[in-house]
Amino acid sequence: MPIAPDIDPSLAIRESDIKRFFPPGTLSAGRSYEQRGRVQDLEIAERGAVIKATTQGTRSDPYVQTLRISQSPNNGIRIAGACNCPAGRGCKHLAAVLVAAHRKQHIVAPRPEPAAKAPAKKPVAAEAELPAQIQTWLADFDREDEEPTETYPASIRSRIFYVLNAETNATGVPRLLIDPMTVGLRKDDSVGTVKRYAPRQINVPARYLRPSDLVILARLGRRTGYNGPTADDDPQDTIKRILATGRARWSSAEGAVLTEAPERQGEITWITRPDASQQATLALDEGLIGVRLPAPWYVDPAAGVMGPIAFDLAPRVVTRLLDAPPIPPEAAAEVRARLSKRPAAAKMPVPREMAAADVVQEPMHPHLRLINGTLPRDPSYGRGSARALGRGLYSVPLLRLTFQYGPIGLPRSLKPLPKLTVENGRLYDVVRDRAAEAQALAELASLGFASVNEVVPVYFQHAHTDDFVLRETGATHTWMQIVTQEVPRLRAAGWTVEVDADFPVQVLTADAGIDAELVEGHGIDWLELHLGVTVDGEQVDLVPALVRLIARPEAAALAEGADDKPFVLPLPDGRMLSLPMARIRPTLQALLELWTTGGIDAETGKIGFSRLDAADLARLEEKTGLAWHGGEALRELGQQLRESGGIPKAVIPGSFKATLRPYQSQGVDWLQFLGAAGLGGVLADDMGLGKTVQTLAHLMIEKAAGRLDRPSLIVCPTSLIPNWLAEANRFAPELSVLPLHGAGRKSCFRKIADYDLVLSTYPLLTRDHDVLVAQDWHAVILDEAQSIKNPNAETTRQALRLKARQRLCLSGTPLQNHLGELWSLFDFLAPGFLGGQKSFKARFRIPIEKEGDAERQAMLNRRIRPFLLRRTKEEVATELPPKTEIIEPIELETNQRAIYEAVRLSMHTKVQAAIAQKGLAKSGIIILDALLKMRQACCDPRLLKLKSVATSKAGSAKLDRLMEMLSIMFAEGRRVLLFSQFTEMLALIEERLADEGVDYVMLTGDTKDRGAPVKKFQNGDVPLFLISLKAGGVGLNLTAADTVIHYDPWWNPAVEDQATDRAYRIGQTRKVFVHRLVTLGTIEEKMEVLKEKKRAIVAGVLDAEHGGALKLSDADIEELFAPAA
Repeated sequence: MPIAPDIDPSLAIRESDIKRFFPPGTLSAGRSYEQRGRVQDLEIAERGAVIKATTQGTRSDPYVQTLRISQSPNNGIRIAGACNCPAGRGCKHLAAVLVAAHRKQHIVAPRPEPAAKAPAKKPVAAEAELPAQIQTWLADFDREDEEPTETYPASIRSRIFYVLNAETNATGVPRLLIDPMTVGLRKDDSVGTVKRYAPRQINVPARYLRPSDLVILARLGRRTGYNGPTADDDPQDTIKRILATGRARWSSAEGAVLTEAPERQGEITWITRPDASQQATLALDEGLIGVRLPAPWYVDPAAGVMGPIAFDLAPRVVTRLLDAPPIPPEAAAEVRARLSKRPAAAKMPVPREMAAADVVQEPMHPHLRLINGTLPRDPSYGRGSARALGRGLYSVPLLRLTFQYGPIGLPRSLKPLPKLTVENGRLYDVVRDRAAEAQALAELASLGFASVNEVVPVYFQHAHTDDFVLRETGATHTWMQIVTQEVPRLRAAGWTVEVDADFPVQVLTADAGIDAELVEGHGIDWLELHLGVTVDGEQVDLVPALVRLIARPEAAALAEGADDKPFVLPLPDGRMLSLPMARIRPTLQALLELWTTGGIDAETGKIGFSRLDAADLARLEEKTGLAWHGGEALRELGQQLRESGGIPKAVIPGSFKATLRPYQSQGVDWLQFLGAAGLGGVLADDMGLGKTVQTLAHLMIEKAAGRLDRPSLIVCPTSLIPNWLAEANRFAPELSVLPLHGAGRKSCFRKIADYDLVLSTYPLLTRDHDVLVAQDWHAVILDEAQSIKNPNAETTRQALRLKARQRLCLSGTPLQNHLGELWSLFDFLAPGFLGGQKSFKARFRIPIEKEGDAERQAMLNRRIRPFLLRRTKEEVATELPPKTEIIEPIELETNQRAIYEAVRLSMHTKVQAAIAQKGLAKSGIIILDALLKMRQACCDPRLLKLKSVATSKAGSAKLDRLMEMLSIMFAEGRRVLLFSQFTEMLALIEERLADEGVDYVMLTGDTKDRGAPVKKFQNGDVPLFLISLKAGGVGLNLTAADTVIHYDPWWNPAVEDQATDRAYRIGQTRKVFVHRLVTLGTIEEKMEVLKEKKRAIVAGVLDAEHGGALKLSDADIEELFAPAA
């Protein structure tokens, strides 16, 4: 295989070279590393003379390798390598890189391998016998002195940046700090990762170091650490080398790029320090920073340059002056005199004369000044109040403290001992109150302030020695609280507080009140809310700022402040707006409720309203009491949704063949109103109040108005197809109706568009979904809509795909078990209206069902009320006869009681084990199975299907009591509906009825012709109707009955009520008696208690006035399985 064309054949690596360079064990380990792909970033440069790579070892960071290949005098090659692993040389990492390089070069060496029998040359033999590390050392003598290039290959994305800063020392003249940093560049060459370059790293140079870096780093590390002034013999040359790299930065790795500039003229002057001493320092133009190398240089960060400073004095004199200690007032005259005698005294600056000190003996008053500082970012401050300025610097609010004694202000940094100070060129002797100064400092500390010197790098301290920064890590106060609450308090306590114009935390006040305006949003029929105030003549929208506050976890407490306290709102631009709490509180409360119910988009920071939100908008308008503008149509719709009296009356065509009761007319008005607004809803009237006839009247109005230009679809349980056909033919004969039911339905698919009304069933919704989903419907109406209570069921998924102008749900029990069922119905009606399933659970289900949160329940009620219409029989059907509910207590006989107790004990043990292993939430199936077996034992032990003589002959106290009751009821002329959840129980009852010679009819899920038994019972041919609860609990009109018996009580009251309403419905003229057979001291009796809890949650949502919440716990489970008291 040929050598790669970019490799010098004389430098190509042979297999024998690798074996010669490494001992067998090391080479074996290296080959293993190479085979496992641990060699990365392999780079062969200079035609094979330089090999660089990284190898993943046992630590998290890879090791870095550099090898140099050169020709040896005997026509062979020499290999010198270094690695930054602990071994440094001759390691397995270098071996792995050499093996990988050999593979990459595709080497067939032009030099023949020495013949096996040829005598080896002495130099080669001697060289081969040396250890690898010695070979490497010797190779360094023969390596060509080749300087690598200063340019970077595209594959190298790391650089050394030299970060320069000025530090304040005791002389007051900044000295230069040089901080080498390893910087990783992003794809756009901007600064990415930054970390300090450790001095020890120079021993094993990194691949990204250039020759200039090696010289610079060696000089910087010669006698001092990197973070300090240069200590080499020629610091100016070192600085010039650093500037020549193009990688010198001021203040931070993202700071200004510095280059060398010509020298500038400078002067030395004496300044008076706060303690009245005088100090020699550099006098430079504004914007320039003077530093010492030790020779003085200037830095111009704005221009990105630095260079030497020239003086009219000799360099030695300049150095001596800048090295001068502070000259106290009492020594100033003597120093001045002596310096005046020096050669070149005419050009030498000297300390000025000081007059005698005036004594100041005044009480101390703290003086605060709120200023805008420039500091580097730090995790202990500035997260909430700092603003990025770029180059790693931030604008940070600071507090500057001075101790004011009469006309004299002493800096906080002035040590307590000196009494002398200078003010406007005059010398003062101040009598200081140390206790008062300490108390002022303690006050600031209690508010969370810390000295800048404690939290920022030393080279920033010279500008902020007297300043304080507010710690935001673990702080008890925010800058908003400081400005709005603490500053007024401190002023009242005698402090003087000034606020600079550029102070970042500015508190503004509104010129007038808040105006609410609805403006066109990003979508159709979508309006966005703006809450505008005028601040300094500028209109400001408060919504983004309010949403940011409301989205915080602690937002609930926002509206709890006292009326006389200001409400401070941080605006997006960093300013703060102060509003009277009394004015903003109603708006805050309304927005908090809107947030809780999911009506605010936290991601966009906007508050928008669609037609579905019109009622919320109306409530918001009412609660805020603001002046509203825009969105008149949506606001009017909201008022109509909130006030049922605002809904217009619908005109029912004369072709409709039914006379509606007043509440039914109101229901039709409501359906029409929703349709005109493009909205859907849940008609949730009690069973028997005529949801079917109201729906047909709604469709007849649509047809008469010419809006029924598409067919409407009704999806219902299979058992209700005959009822819809009969009711439509009876009351709305002008509606053409197509039932899609039975084996021949597919032949009717092509006729769908020719009909006004199409009937289908929930089972067929999944089978015929391709046809039903493809059709554009005028309305899609789900009867017994609780059938889609499971959002994950395939039936529900297909229902969501149906396309219609209006979606309606008909259900007397839209909520049976938990609020998630209600969410599923509304997800069909208006996806997103109640939020996602997860957010709905967090916002409503858990607070209402588990925590009994009445306020959260009220919020949910308000949210859904405009789209859910429910009337109970007690409310609207005053002509309906009364209903009497009777609990029939039954004592189990001895044998049946023994069987029940055995089952209870066994099931209790099983449930306890399941809960202990899985927890209550994951033990539902086991718990339900246990409850089922206990209930079967109460009904008739034969239902347990145990191969035991005891169960077959134990008898059933409940069945015996039933037969006694039926005998009496038949004698009284009663017509009875008998419900049971267990079809097997109905079969056992059949056997007893046959023995007694009682006529009856029965309806179960296996009944093919459902109409025949209903007709026979309604016509009075038989006195008893046995009905499976699942098959006949809904959709049947059995007003011929006056008695309902629930043989085995079910834990869900809604299911029982549905079954009862087969008889207790419009059209019933006789008093209805409802009997529940309950065995005492058993699961059935305990279920009656839980049933009332379950009924509470249903009433809490469907009847807000009688709301309650359900709490279920491990204690409830234990109670169900506990023995009889």
